[in-house]
Amino acid sequence: MSVDRTDGVEKFTRAEERFRLAVESSPAAMVIVNQAGQIELVNRQTEVWFGYDRQELLGREIEMLIPQRYHAHHVGDRDRFLAAPAARPMGVGHDLFARRKDGSEFPVDISLHPIETEDGVVVMAHIVDVTDRKRAALETQRRHAMERLALLGELAAGVAHEIRNPLGVIRNAAYYLQMIQDTLDHDARESIVEIQQEVDKANHIVGDLLDYARAAPRQMAEFDLAPLVRELVSRHEWLAARGAVRLSGEAAPVYVRGDAGEVERILTNLIRNGMQASAADGTITITLRPDAAVAIVDVSDEGSGVSEENRVRVFDPLFTTKAKGIGLGLAVSRRYAERNGGALELVESTGPGATFRLTLPLSEGE
Repeated sequence: MSVDRTDGVEKFTRAEERFRLAVESSPAAMVIVNQAGQIELVNRQTEVWFGYDRQELLGREIEMLIPQRYHAHHVGDRDRFLAAPAARPMGVGHDLFARRKDGSEFPVDISLHPIETEDGVVVMAHIVDVTDRKRAALETQRRHAMERLALLGELAAGVAHEIRNPLGVIRNAAYYLQMIQDTLDHDARESIVEIQQEVDKANHIVGDLLDYARAAPRQMAEFDLAPLVRELVSRHEWLAARGAVRLSGEAAPVYVRGDAGEVERILTNLIRNGMQASAADGTITITLRPDAAVAIVDVSDEGSGVSEENRVRVFDPLFTTKAKGIGLGLAVSRRYAERNGGALELVESTGPGATFRLTLPLSEGE
């Protein structure tokens, strides 16, 4: 019996060692967590991907590997899983993110595997970095979008003049009616305003189509961004009277080099988007400041913000959550920003609504 027991212990030890080696050599990150949510074991890949030494992880709560915004939900999800543990993928239908030691995040797939031990159930999390897969999927989406836009561009270029000609006739007719509006009743005068507004919308859509479909020559020059921003705010002073658009602080001179017309178009699009997203009494706040080698313009609204699932798509051409428009404004704006050596992004906002950030390189003199 002693020989059998010794042989059994040796087999168990060898099996345990094989399991440890399998976990350690796995190309995926492997993390074993106890019922209290504390990390009991990690493998080498976990150290590589997350940037921690394993001694920094052992005994710590698993939430340290999860973005802060998910902590509250994760604790409840963890408790529910341990109440009825079963092997399954985590976060089906949702994008999952892990947090590195330096605070950066990366997309992951996670599967959970409960293991019965003498001390109770522990959970082994199998974590796969899907950054490359996500990038490939986004590239495929972008390529398909470009193919659609190529067709759209051909259509836009072919019919733009045909559309703008009747729009011009309608605008001229509305202008004539406006000249004789004193002879018209109240309903007719309101109809004139409505006609002009709808013509402007149609012209703007045609302009967006053409802007995205063609690469117009740029007129690069050094200019002060501050007066341009102030002029855009004053242009909306009929709205600013009720607090709709305001400039945060006194914008000091900030000299950049770029195409002033394209920069103005970017900011106009951002202001218009903020107005559409905000309530009637909402405020659009514009902030201009230099930072290192770039100028930063933040345009913030007080709307409902951008949902997590839409954040990665908000700049996609033809993507929109609005009842009106065709979803080219932000796509055109980002293209203009990049053409001018800058960038346009949606940044985390500390308050309600959304904040879009335009960065442009400062001029050499600045």
